[in-house]
Amino acid sequence: MRVCLISREYPPDTGFGGIATFTRHLAQGLKGIGHDVEVVALAKEGNPPSEQDDCGIPVHRVTPLPIGSDLGWTSLCMPYSRYVMRTNSALFAKFEELNAIKPFDAVDTPELLAEGFYPAITKCTPLTVRLYTPHSKFIAERLHNVTDTFDHQFVAMVERMAMLSADVITSPSLDLAQFVAKDLGIDVEEIDIVYNPIDPAPFSPEGERADFKRSGLSVLFVGRLEARKGIHYLIDAVPKVLAAVPDAHFVIIGDDTQNAPGQKSVLTEIKEQLDNNGCSSAVTFINRIPLSDLPKYYRAADVCIVPSLYDNSPYTCLEAMSCGRPVVGTDGGGTKEYIVHGESGIIVPTKNADAIAESLTALLKNKNERDRLGANARKRVLEVFDRMEIARRTTELYEKAASRRQERAKTGLYQGPPGQVIYDADEILYQFDRMVGDLVLRHSSRAYLESIFKLIVKRPRLVLAKLLFLFFKTFGLSNHLSARKLKEQIRDKERIKLMLGEPKSQPPSVPKKESSLSR
Repeated sequence: MRVCLISREYPPDTGFGGIATFTRHLAQGLKGIGHDVEVVALAKEGNPPSEQDDCGIPVHRVTPLPIGSDLGWTSLCMPYSRYVMRTNSALFAKFEELNAIKPFDAVDTPELLAEGFYPAITKCTPLTVRLYTPHSKFIAERLHNVTDTFDHQFVAMVERMAMLSADVITSPSLDLAQFVAKDLGIDVEEIDIVYNPIDPAPFSPEGERADFKRSGLSVLFVGRLEARKGIHYLIDAVPKVLAAVPDAHFVIIGDDTQNAPGQKSVLTEIKEQLDNNGCSSAVTFINRIPLSDLPKYYRAADVCIVPSLYDNSPYTCLEAMSCGRPVVGTDGGGTKEYIVHGESGIIVPTKNADAIAESLTALLKNKNERDRLGANARKRVLEVFDRMEIARRTTELYEKAASRRQERAKTGLYQGPPGQVIYDADEILYQFDRMVGDLVLRHSSRAYLESIFKLIVKRPRLVLAKLLFLFFKTFGLSNHLSARKLKEQIRDKERIKLMLGEPKSQPPSVPKKESSLSR
């Protein structure tokens, strides 16, 4: 099959987390069993669009399109949604370009930020949407400090549209599938469970080990320093573990975040707590390291800890298990489906520092148990999570998606040509911005004057066209409609140039007044 993986995140340029890691494992797995795979991803911020080769897989890096390029009010009240539309438009434009050259048999996208929105509503290719953590869950549980605003609800709505219009939905855990099924109002059986894959070759018990430069037994945490990862409960457990195992050493690998109360540094916050507890010397902090270097850190650890409050299926758990390390994880999310409690790791309740300390202490004091759990963890990875096996299972889903698309091809929400959908999206954003702007300007003369000044500086031709239209309209001259048409043509021509540059094939000079989205 010819498969396109669309994902904002893809290593190394934008390899920020589980989505990037998963997409690369899937791409390599699909290629390994004979499929033709291409990836469309974002370029690193500040870099231009580019074409890369990842071990024989073409990776097409794109930059966000300036869709809604002249929007001011929408940028103020819906910055998150505008970013989603700009990046999704860029990803889809590149996909359309590649698909026109040689059609794809399947397209696979994350649900997060609705990267499959355009393929879903246009029904241009059989679509599989893969669950990670939808925006609706971030809103419901206030994850990452996401609040219940219209901006965030709009993103959640677009994600739901993509999922409900997809041919197949797949989840890495039953826990996440149950939440999404309830949120979408569908049966959980309609969501296929396919675990996250891993390449067990680099993540193996044998190989180089990092030098922690400390004696004694070590506990390893890998992940962003944020509340959702449960880092605060691990820090609370540190003094309790040290009281029982004085020579224990904690290694924490991950980027700092500004998610502490008051948008302050989490790293600063937990370092202050360690200082107050007299435990600073027992903890080493390391900034995020490349994925290729992680195996040697796992191998050097005696025990790994994944204390997340919620994770659909954390890769840190899989990576540690693949390296033959015993893992202490929580029951928050899908981790409990990856670890078999008491056989390939230990599961403890979320938000429970005492349970974390008790389990870590028991493992640090019992080498035989560490060895048993580590060996079983490695065996489970080889039997269940090997990326070649996950790729074969995913291929079955692509075939299922192709079959379903034949039945649903005429039910797409968007009935226009796929190449037109980006222009219609731009028109919708423009009209929304115009509505908000008119409302604000009616109540603010200062804002009105500022907007006029900015328009004169940035788009003088459009200002002249507006003045011409106003002149004809004021004096009732018969050809004022021609002036209005001229104004609209100038406006739309400039927007298209700003959005896509000089197009290879000339798009409509004036987008349709009626959107092709089904009412």
